[in-house]
Order: sequence, then structure tokens, then C-alpha cells
Amino acid sequence: MNILKNVYLFIGLSVFNYTANAQSKTNIEINFEKNIAPMKPVWAWFGYDEPNYTYMKDGQKLLTEISKLSPVPVYVRAHNLLTSGDGTPALKWGSTNAYTEDAQGNPVYNWKIVDQIFDTYVKRGMKPLAQIGFMPEALSTKPFPYQHKWKPGVRYDEILTGWAYPPKDYKKNGEIWYMNGLNIV
Repeated sequence: MNILKNVYLFIGLSVFNYTANAQSKTNIEINFEKNIAPMKPVWAWFGYDEPNYTYMKDGQKLLTEISKLSPVPVYVRAHNLLTSGDGTPALKWGSTNAYTEDAQGNPVYNWKIVDQIFDTYVKRGMKPLAQIGFMPEALSTKPFPYQHKWKPGVRYDEILTGWAYPPKDYKKNGEIWYMNGLNIV
């Protein structure tokens, strides 16, 4: 009987705590007829997964159209700037192969695709943002499998493959970003 009293007391206090801390309803009214001040664009930035489409014909066309729509410079960033691969685009995937290693484990940098991506932005007056993430295969603590095969409804454990793992060498990982900074500046 004592346990039942404690259960009822716990439920009662929980309900009281929930209702005592609940916020009251609020109505928000928007009057589109009344101008208060000019609207400053907060929407002049965007990002996407597939960096390799950036420098392709339709990607360039779309980026040109987007940059022309904005009265201010558009900030843009793409995922996968350091993802390993041959630059072949895929849905929710991209690669630049900016970092590999030789047989002795020494870094090999190739900025060709990264440069194409950033050059495409700059040529259109866009402001590129460099996203730090997406581990090169040579540095991944779990390099296999590396590239995911995204499709709607796929479980995250199938998407979070080698590209999503931390580096096996943080010094080399820091060096990548240092070298990337030197390259893009």
C-alpha cells in the first residue's frame, strides 16, 4: 500500500511540475501591408552535398542563376571537399582526391578539383566557405567501406562509412587543412 501511495505521489508531482512549467499559448499576427524597415537578406547562403556538379555545365548554370538572384554576394559551401575518389559525382556524394598518401605514408596533395570548385564560385562573385570535415580515405580510422550508396530510407549505419570516421593521425589531419588554406588563399 505504501508503494502505491508513492507511485500516486510521483505521478501527481510530475503532472503538477509539467503544468506549472508549461508556457501559455501565444498568438502571432503578421501584417504584410505595413512596412517597418527594409528586409536585410539573411538567405544569401546555401550548401549542398555534391561538389563535383559545381564545375559541370548545369552546375555552373544554376550557380550563375542563384548569384544573379541576390542583391548581395551569395555564400556557398559544398560537402566532400576532402573526400577521396576520382571526382565522379553521385547522389549525396562527391570527391576531390585532394589527399592521398604514397607507399611510405607521406602526404600527396592534389588541389585540382578543389580549385575548380572554388574558381567556379569566385567567377560568379560568390563567397566560398570551406567546410572542415569528410575524412580522406588514407586518414580514416575505418577506411572500408569508404563510399556510401545513398538512397531514400537507408539506415545511417550504411551511410556513415569511412568518410565519416575520425582521423587516425591528427597531426596529418591538421596539416591537410593548413595546406588547403595555403592553396585557397
